[in-house]
Amino acid sequence: MSLIREYGYEYDAAPVASLLADTVERVITEPQNGVWYLRSGRDALKMVAREHPDATVLMPALSCDSMTVPFSLYGLPIRYYRLTERYTVDTESVEALIHGGETELLFLYMDYFGNEALTDSQLLCLQSRYPTMVFAEDRTHNLLQPPTRTFQPDYVVASLRKWTNIPDGGMLRSKVPLRHTKLGTALSFSRERLRAQELRHRFFETGDLELKQQYREIFSTVSEQMDVDPLPCGMSEYAFRLLQRVDWAEVSAQRKANATVLMDVLKDEPVRLIGAVPGQSDLYVAFLTEHRDEIQRRLSAVGVFCTVIWPLSEEKKAACPVAATTEACMLAAPCDQRYTEADMHVISNEMVRVLHE
Repeated sequence: MSLIREYGYEYDAAPVASLLADTVERVITEPQNGVWYLRSGRDALKMVAREHPDATVLMPALSCDSMTVPFSLYGLPIRYYRLTERYTVDTESVEALIHGGETELLFLYMDYFGNEALTDSQLLCLQSRYPTMVFAEDRTHNLLQPPTRTFQPDYVVASLRKWTNIPDGGMLRSKVPLRHTKLGTALSFSRERLRAQELRHRFFETGDLELKQQYREIFSTVSEQMDVDPLPCGMSEYAFRLLQRVDWAEVSAQRKANATVLMDVLKDEPVRLIGAVPGQSDLYVAFLTEHRDEIQRRLSAVGVFCTVIWPLSEEKKAACPVAATTEACMLAAPCDQRYTEADMHVISNEMVRVLHE
C-alpha cells in the first residue's frame, strides 16, 4: 500500500522483471500492421522531416520544442500560423505564410484538447489550392477518439507514453511507403525513464524525499538526448509488449468518466475550459486561469500536479496571441486511468478551494 498519495505528473511503475529479461536490448525497427512504433512522438516527426528535405513547414504557433526540434534537426524552415480563440486553425494565417516559391509545403495540424482544428472542406480546399502541400496530423490530444473527419492526411503521428504507463513510445502511420526507414536502436532514453518510474514507485511506498529529487531530475532532463541526433529511434520492445496488454476501451471509459467529474465542477468556476466536452480528448482537463503560476504552486503543495505548456519562443508568441495566452494561463489537470471518479472529487475540491483563496 502506498504511503504517499499524489495526483498527476509522470507515471510510476515497478518494472515487470520477466518481461524486461525477455526483451532486453531489443528495439522495434519494422512497422507493425502498417504502424511504425517509435521511441517518442519526436521520432515520429523526425521520420516525417526526413522524407521531405526540401519542404517548408507550416506549424501552429502553439508548439513546444518537442514539435519544432525534429524539423530543425533536418534543416527545414518553419513558419508559424495563428490559432483562433476556439483553438481552431486560422486558415487565413496559413495562406498568408505561403509565398508561392516553395518547393513543397508540409502542413502540421492537431485538434488541441479535442477542438476540431479544421473541417473536411477546409482541408480539401487547402489540398486543392496547394498541390505540393503534404498533410501531417498530430493525434496526441485525441488519440483514443474516432476521427471526426473523412480527410486522410499523408501522415498521422502521436505520442503514446502520455496515454499509458510505458517508459517510451510514439507512433507514425504513413499513407504511402516511406523512402527512408532506418531507425536507431538506442535504449538509454527508455532505460532512464524506466528507472525514474521505478524511483517514483518506491517514493510512493517509502516517502523518501531523496528518491523524489532523483526521479524529478531524470524526468526533467532525459528528453534532451533526443534533440541532438536527427536519426529517429524505434520503440523498446519492452514498452511495445506492455502496450499490447493495454485495454484501450477501459482506459478511454475511465478517462471520460474522470474528465466528466472535473469539467462539471470547473464549468462553474472562474476559469475557461479549453475542451468543454468529455470524450473529445480526455488527455487532460485543460483550462485557462489568471494567476496560473500561483495556483499551480498551491495545488502542487497539496499533491495535485497540473501540467503547463513548455515555454514558447518570442517568435511563436508574436505570431499568435492565443499561443501567448495559453503559455501564460493554461493548467491541465490529470484525468487519466490511474485515478477513479472519487479521486477526481478530491482533486476538484482542492482546485475549488485554491481558486477561491
